[in-house]
Amino acid sequence: MAMKYDFMTMSVDALWQLHEELRIVLAAKMAAQRQDMDDRLRDLEQFSAASQRAVTALRPKAGPFYRNPDQPSQVWSGRGLRPRWLVFQLASGRKLDEFRVEGQPCMSGTGNDPHGQISA
Repeated sequence: MAMKYDFMTMSVDALWQLHEELRIVLAAKMAAQRQDMDDRLRDLEQFSAASQRAVTALRPKAGPFYRNPDQPSQVWSGRGLRPRWLVFQLASGRKLDEFRVEGQPCMSGTGNDPHGQISA
């Protein structure tokens, strides 16, 4: 039910009353929209968290693929940045396969290292 107003003929008091009524209606509508958006955002956050947990659960666990022969406690899974001990060994001319832990799959035939970057 749209009402038409002739604002030019309305008194200041009537215009002010209309202004106050509009302010109340607009505030209520904005609050309802904000609540709807918050509900949608909460649903998206729950969906995103569930998706991330599913992806993480599907990712294979990384075991130690490479071991420092000088300090056997230093291992590297092949993911992320190469550790300093391995960088120094490779810079001195040694090959990555020399540090591979026995029983781990060899990926050197693909031309890639285990974390997907092209070997230099």
